[in-house]
Amino acid sequence: MLSTISDIRHFFIAVLISANFLSCNSQPFEVKNISPAEFEKGIFSAETQLVDVRTTEEYTDKHINGAKNINYNSADFEKGMLDLDKNKPVYIYCLAGGRSKQAANWAVKNGFTQVYNLEFGINSWLAENKPVVSGSGAAVQPGVVGMTYEEYLQKVKGNGKLVLVDFNAVWCGPCKTLKPEVHKAIKKNKDAAELLDIDVDKNSTVANKLNVRGIPLLLLYKNGKEVWRSLGLVDEATISSKITEFAK
Repeated sequence: MLSTISDIRHFFIAVLISANFLSCNSQPFEVKNISPAEFEKGIFSAETQLVDVRTTEEYTDKHINGAKNINYNSADFEKGMLDLDKNKPVYIYCLAGGRSKQAANWAVKNGFTQVYNLEFGINSWLAENKPVVSGSGAAVQPGVVGMTYEEYLQKVKGNGKLVLVDFNAVWCGPCKTLKPEVHKAIKKNKDAAELLDIDVDKNSTVANKLNVRGIPLLLLYKNGKEVWRSLGLVDEATISSKITEFAK
C-alpha cells in the first residue's frame, strides 16, 4: 500500500513515465511516398505486395508487371486489401498519385506496417521509361497515345484567342467538381478564350511530355506560350480574372 505522500508522489511519477514511454513507442506507421526509382527497387523483393488501385480498364490497358488490381473506388476495395499480409511491404500506385495516397492512408489506419506510395503514380513511372505490361501480360511498347505533342502545340496557339487547357480524367472527383467552373468561365469569356479538354488517360503522350503529375490541372496559353497554371480546385471568378488579365 502507498502509506506516505512521498510514496504516492513516486507512484504517480512512475505512471507518467510509463505512459510517456508507451506513447513514444506506439506511434502510428506512416505512408512513405517514394520516387519511381525507389519504387522499382522495392518491388523486386519477393516479400513485396504490389497493388494497382486504378480501374479495371486502366489496369488492362497497361500496368506494372506483377501488380494486383484492387480498384480504390470499387465496393470490394477493403476486402481486396484485407486479403493481403499486413506485415509484409505493400507498394501502391494509381495514375497520378491521388487514389493511391488515399488507399495507402487507409492501409496504415488498418494495421499495415510497411506502406509505400508511388509519387505521381504510373505517370511518373512512364515518364522515366520504365516497363509496363498489358492485361494479357505482354510488354507494352512506348508509343503515341491519343493526341501527339505536335498536335497539342498547334491547338494551344489559339488563333487569336487564349487557350485554357483542362487536364482531367473520368475517375477524378475534383475534376468533375472543377469542370462546371471551367465551362462558366469560358462561356463568360467566349470572345477572349477557348477550351481544350484533355483526358490524361486517353492522351498520356501529351500528359507525360508536359510532366503532368496531378489533376485537375489548368494551363492558360497566350499565342502558344503558357502564362498561368493552377493545380487543384479553383472557382470561376479566379479563372475569369486570369483570362481578363492575359487577354489584354
